[in-house]
Amino acid sequence: MNLPSFHDGHFDGLRIGPNNMVNLFLRTQDGKSFVVILEEVDRLTLSEIKQGNMILDLVFRSAGELTRADIAELYSVDADAPQATDLLRAKREQGFQLLELSASYGAQGLILFQTYELRQSTSD
Repeated sequence: MNLPSFHDGHFDGLRIGPNNMVNLFLRTQDGKSFVVILEEVDRLTLSEIKQGNMILDLVFRSAGELTRADIAELYSVDADAPQATDLLRAKREQGFQLLELSASYGAQGLILFQTYELRQSTSD
């Protein structure tokens, strides 16, 4: 799936819904609104959420690209602990993907999930 560039766009918020679903509300730099729908979310860690959140980068990583450092941050375990290695192996085998949100200003974090969909929002 081709993602629009969200560099210098905005993170407008999120909704944690039922059935392990999370919606992220994003805008591109030119003001187009999108919703990223993440399904089967296993872990989510976001910090520094502020009014006027500006996105530096939005990166989707496949199961094979998950790292022990990702697992350590998501599960609050030591990256060198056997638990991190076991969790990493399990999440890779289960096909989890990772969304990494980095910020120029404001919200940043990681979300571990199974599948996603991107929809352009028509109500700006």
